[in-house]
Amino acid sequence: MSMSAEEILLNCKKQFDFIKTDINVLLAYIQEMILHCREIDNSGYYEEQLKQLEKRVKDEIEDLKYADQYAKEVEGQVHVATERYHEIQRFAERKREMIADFKTEVFMLKKDVVKKEQEAIAKKLSESMFSSFEEMVNEFVSLQDTLDDKVLVKNYFDKYEAVLRNKSKEEIIEELKNHLTSEKESFKFIAKQMINSSIQLYDQDQDVVNAIKEDAKDFLQNSNEQNIFEDAKKFFVNSSRNAENEAIRKDNVIKIVKAIRDVGYIVNENNIRKIEEKNLILIHGEKVTGESADFAVRLDGSFIYNYEGFEGKEHDADADAFLQKLREQGIQSQDAFNKQYREPKYIAKNQQSLVNKKTKSDK
Repeated sequence: MSMSAEEILLNCKKQFDFIKTDINVLLAYIQEMILHCREIDNSGYYEEQLKQLEKRVKDEIEDLKYADQYAKEVEGQVHVATERYHEIQRFAERKREMIADFKTEVFMLKKDVVKKEQEAIAKKLSESMFSSFEEMVNEFVSLQDTLDDKVLVKNYFDKYEAVLRNKSKEEIIEELKNHLTSEKESFKFIAKQMINSSIQLYDQDQDVVNAIKEDAKDFLQNSNEQNIFEDAKKFFVNSSRNAENEAIRKDNVIKIVKAIRDVGYIVNENNIRKIEEKNLILIHGEKVTGESADFAVRLDGSFIYNYEGFEGKEHDADADAFLQKLREQGIQSQDAFNKQYREPKYIAKNQQSLVNKKTKSDK
């Protein structure tokens, strides 16, 4: 007998760990910005704005304790009720949207801070003495906070060196200040920083980075200065969700392979394949006695499994044992749907083989 079914997996801990990482990195970034603004803005205006944002982010981190309650609640459950599953997903989506709001606010504030930042750098440069043009260039570069800013300065000097060598220090400082302010306030520069911030968060996982880059293409192609706030939020929500799904699926695949091996199936590395055009990961396992199990894992957390080669309904016992092994690794599932029992292809094939052999021996 053959059996196939679909289920939706809930990797609750992995899902919320992903969201927690996202918001904790954001909090650290805001705190760095607060220290930076303290150095460049004597009025304290931007520091106060960021402190208010910091408090709201901390409140959200506190609220994420409910995520731990969700994880404990579903732990060990044979099947998670559909209503409960959707409630958990709605909670996760609200958190993604809130984090996206925070990120967008941070980058809009950062855009406003640019002028103050460059004025502070210009003041330091004005008070410095340089023995050569090259020394001045090195000082200009070193005073910039980020690698992107340093590259902007270096490129500017490389492009206009011949002209700048004939200008006074004061003229060079003024021109560079205006150039950097204009560049860093531009949509292109801000969008690039937003994208890089998402990529750097998971730069150790190329599959997750690739998922973010796909959303980044759409963001860059369809956004402009007028709608950057709305489009930035959309980018952060989508890239976070897709990156999260990719990371969770990868974790699910690792645990599916372990679970199916634990119940007696052999899974070779070359029997785990990703079908790019369909965005599926396929897993094939076999028992030494000939029974097989196949899995197709989708990006949305659902997966199809198919058991072949059983004489009766013994595959149900294997499926139950497999799902229990998943639960032991922290992965729950909803009730199976689209379950189908079909003609025993494996047995029919082998019976025919025996008939053919017997026929040949009788001749």
